[in-house]
Amino acid sequence: MDNPFIQQSKRNIELLISSKKYQEAKNLCNAILSRYPGNQEFNKIAADIEKDVEKTNEDIVDQKIEEMDPLWDAEKYQEILSGLKYLMKYSPNHKKLQKLYSKAQDLYKAQIAELRDSFRESQNEKLKKLLKENPEKLLEELYALEKKNPGNQDVIEITKKFREQYIHQKIEEKKELTYSDKYELIEEFIESLKKIDGKNLEIEKLEKLIKQRKVDNLVAQKKEYIYKGENYINTLIRLKKYADAIKVAKELLSVDKEDKEAKKLMKKAKNLYFEQTKEKTIRMITSDKEKLDTEYQANKANFVKI
Repeated sequence: MDNPFIQQSKRNIELLISSKKYQEAKNLCNAILSRYPGNQEFNKIAADIEKDVEKTNEDIVDQKIEEMDPLWDAEKYQEILSGLKYLMKYSPNHKKLQKLYSKAQDLYKAQIAELRDSFRESQNEKLKKLLKENPEKLLEELYALEKKNPGNQDVIEITKKFREQYIHQKIEEKKELTYSDKYELIEEFIESLKKIDGKNLEIEKLEKLIKQRKVDNLVAQKKEYIYKGENYINTLIRLKKYADAIKVAKELLSVDKEDKEAKKLMKKAKNLYFEQTKEKTIRMITSDKEKLDTEYQANKANFVKI
């Protein structure tokens, strides 16, 4: 004899199915199977519920797909993808849905690529005009563009390119300054460029060039100073101004303690100065002795014998 409980449960499930209350019917069927797991009839009912659900979902999906026709006409592919992705949760095996999703992806990629090309082209034209007509306004525009599109790779590339062009243009305009020896002004100019782009390779190259030229200039000045100093020492020696020659030699050696010529001239000046002062000293001693002898003969009583 049939189990009255099972028979009543079966009628309840059939009623729920006819009302399209599939989730409730499935829950009730699962409850019966949990108590009677081997019941073939309810296993079949459960399978039929799954089929009915899938068929119902496919019908709903077909209807929703038709409702999307205006979106296709308007080329709103991003919105289409969002809608199709939502429908795939309910009918993942729907073949038409899968094909439409793949088609929408391809069209959306092409649309994005076209928009990117159009964006880059319009920005390049606008920024190129600013660079030519109003360079300072260009920097403001680049900043605004970055702020409006944070992380956008196209914007990053565009702003980098036009900053490089701006910096190159400024360096070209300041060629007269950068080829001069006004190093303080040049350094101020380089620092102002660094504020625009601290990692710019052209700025780095210019800075290295200026530093090297500054060093070369200092070396040249030092060599010239030493050369003139050595000539001056020789002149002083010829004029027999040996003390002055020694003083100048000391100054040169304070600039370059390894200056062999300065050392040589120093030694020469000292020897000549010694000879010069030796004769004078002898004359002074001789003169002083004569004075003392004369005074002794005139005033012997004033001298004390030891």
